[in-house]
Amino acid sequence: MLVVQKYGGSSVATPERVRAVAARVVRAVRRGDELVVVVSAMGDTTDDLVALAAEVVGDADAAVRHSREMDMLLTAGERISMALLAMAIREAGEGAVSLTGSQAAIITDGAHMSARIKEIRGDRVRAALEQGNVVIVAGFQGVSAAREITTLGRGGSDTTAVALAAALGADRCEVYSDVRGVYTADPRKVPEARIIPQVSFEELLELASAGAQVMHARAVEIAAKYDVDLRLGSAFDTGDDTIGTFVTRKPQRMEELVLTGVAAKSGQAKLVLNGLPAGLRTVTAVLVGLAEAGISVDMISESAGSEGRIELQLTLDDELVQEAGDLVSAMLPGMGGGGIVVRRGLSKIALIGSGMHRRAGVYARAYRSLLEKEIEVYAVSTSGITITVLVEEARQDDAVQALHEAFTLELIGEDPATGAAAGER
Repeated sequence: MLVVQKYGGSSVATPERVRAVAARVVRAVRRGDELVVVVSAMGDTTDDLVALAAEVVGDADAAVRHSREMDMLLTAGERISMALLAMAIREAGEGAVSLTGSQAAIITDGAHMSARIKEIRGDRVRAALEQGNVVIVAGFQGVSAAREITTLGRGGSDTTAVALAAALGADRCEVYSDVRGVYTADPRKVPEARIIPQVSFEELLELASAGAQVMHARAVEIAAKYDVDLRLGSAFDTGDDTIGTFVTRKPQRMEELVLTGVAAKSGQAKLVLNGLPAGLRTVTAVLVGLAEAGISVDMISESAGSEGRIELQLTLDDELVQEAGDLVSAMLPGMGGGGIVVRRGLSKIALIGSGMHRRAGVYARAYRSLLEKEIEVYAVSTSGITITVLVEEARQDDAVQALHEAFTLELIGEDPATGAAAGER
C-alpha cells in the first residue's frame, strides 16, 4: 500500500519529536507500506524567518517588496525538517531520502508567496520508492516553469501532501498534527465536543471554509477532485491508528447526519447599502466593482425598500470593509444615490450537516437556542449542507456553545476532546 503522510510543524518541533515521527514512519514501513512523507518547518521556524526578514529589511512589508527572496528564505524551514527526518529514519535502520519541492518536480505557476500547483511529475519520487526508500518531501514549496522557487501560501504543506497522493495514485493520505481529528466544535471552547469518526469531502470543505482549523480548504478541494481518501489524526497519539477522522466521498453511515459540526470564524463585517435603484444592473455593478478591486464578498442578501429602492447587504472580512466602503461610496452617485451603513466586529457561525435540509425544525431549533442566550443574528445564508449566521464577535463562543448543545443528539462522535485545536501549515 502506498501512503502519503504529512506532519505539521508541532509534530517535528524538536529533535525528540523528529525521532518520534521517524519511529511512526518506520513502524508503517515494517508493516509493508510504501511511504512518502511531507513535512512542515519545525515549530515556529517560519514565523522566526519572517521576523528575521523584517528585522533585516527594517520593514514589516518585506514579503511584499521582496517576494522572490522571501520564498527562497521560507523554503529553508522545510528543508531543515526533511533532512533531519531522513537522518532519523536511516538511523532507525530504514532507507530514506529527502527531496525539496523542486527535486520532487512539484511544478507551480510563477506567483511568489501564493503559488498554485500546475502538475507533479514525480518520476524521482517513484524511483526512490522503487529503491526501497522512504521519500521525505519538503511541504509548502515548488518550482515554476521559469525555475524560480515558489511557496504555496496558507495550507501549503497540506496541499503538497494531497497533491502528491493524487499524482502518485496513493491508497491514502494521512495528515498528522497536534489535533486528534475533526471535532464537532472547537474543543477549546466546547468541552463536550467529540471527534467525528467519518466525514465527506463536502462536509470537511464546509467546515474548513467556515473556520475549523484542522485542514486547509485548498487541500480538501484537491482530495475531492481526485478522490484521495484522507485520515486526519494526531502525531502525538502513539500506536493507535484507529483514532482520528476518515474523510471520503461517501462515508459508511447508516443515514445522513442532521448536524456534523459547528465552526466559527471571527473578523467579519457587514456592509449595508440603502436606497439603491432596484434591478439587476445595480447589484451587478456593485459586485463587479468589488471583484475588480480584489475584494471577495461572502454573504449577499437583497430586500425591497420604499419608492422602488432596494437594500443590499454584503458580508466580508473585516480587514476589507474600509476599502469596500470607500469604493462603493464612490460608485453611489453614478447609480442614482443611496447610503452606506457599516457594522464591524462580527463572527460567522456555520452549522454543517448533510441531513439538515431534510429534517423539519432545524432552523427553529437553531434560532431558539440563540434567542434563549439573547444572541442577535445580523445575517443568515444557506447552502445544501450549511446554515450560516452572523453574530457579534463578543458572543461567538456563546453562540457556538448554544448551537452545539441544541443539536447534541445529532452530533455523531466517539471520544471526548482531550487536546487543543490548532491549525498548521
